[in-house]
Amino acid sequence: MNPTTMAKLQTELRRLGFTQQKLESSKTVSIMTDKNRVDVLQKVADKLGGVYDPQKGSSSIGATVVGQFTVKARPASKQGNRSAGLDNEDAMIDNINKFVKKGAMKVCITDGTKKYEYDNVVEVKGVGTDTANRKKADVLLCTADGKEIPISIKKDNAEMWESADSYWAQTAKSLVDKLEASGKVSVEKTGIINKISPSIGIKATAAEKKAVVFGNDLLMPPTGFVVVRTFSSSDFNIRPDGDCLEVTVTSIIDAMTDLKGDKDIYFLIRNDSSRKGSKIRPGLRVLAVSKTRINKNVLVVTNRTNP
Repeated sequence: MNPTTMAKLQTELRRLGFTQQKLESSKTVSIMTDKNRVDVLQKVADKLGGVYDPQKGSSSIGATVVGQFTVKARPASKQGNRSAGLDNEDAMIDNINKFVKKGAMKVCITDGTKKYEYDNVVEVKGVGTDTANRKKADVLLCTADGKEIPISIKKDNAEMWESADSYWAQTAKSLVDKLEASGKVSVEKTGIINKISPSIGIKATAAEKKAVVFGNDLLMPPTGFVVVRTFSSSDFNIRPDGDCLEVTVTSIIDAMTDLKGDKDIYFLIRNDSSRKGSKIRPGLRVLAVSKTRINKNVLVVTNRTNP
């Protein structure tokens, strides 16, 4: 069916069980849910004759288009883990634990090329809020013999690896100062807030790439890795032979050699008026991002000593 008015669309969404809604505009409504939001959007598409588009809108999970209307999904919980953006990690935790709670089993994680298999997995624990000492793991895959394999999870279209204000602020400040002095960037100040033009990008060194992607935990025994995937329930399946719970991901990043081309790592210095306490300058921040985030409007610096 194809609702002709927003009111009819909202009625159909309630009929599907989505009673918590937020009207964003005359053409857009958001479902408030703590279920896997990709599954929710796919269900709306299947039931209402729409199309789920993972690239639509600003959200990393996309949206569903039903006729002339857009349906988004937002986390209902504003406290705890989800406020830290951990819904994707929760999807991996919930879906694996659903199977292993009946008894320890083999878990296989694969992107079609790389594959990791672990026998006697008994639990997956969420640790994404523990970032002390540059920890990068979002979950720990726990086995019956006491091993805890650290895994970091990135959504499919995520371009940011780290908010690097603490890690890289001093280097960023030096670059801004030098580039302003040479006239290659301008910095305007309104009150205490600085505004830079253009934004600055610079390729990370090998040591910096390792720090922002793998941290101090992923490459330590028992060695872990990064998986890239915006998870839905269909990514977790028991093999036909019943031997293994197979987890399908888009890609596995487990070595520095994976960080090349569009996956290379850059630091991006840009405006953010909320960063009033920035160690660069108030109003500026620095992010560690994938190369895809460095667009034509970014001034790319190749020489740190004499930019």
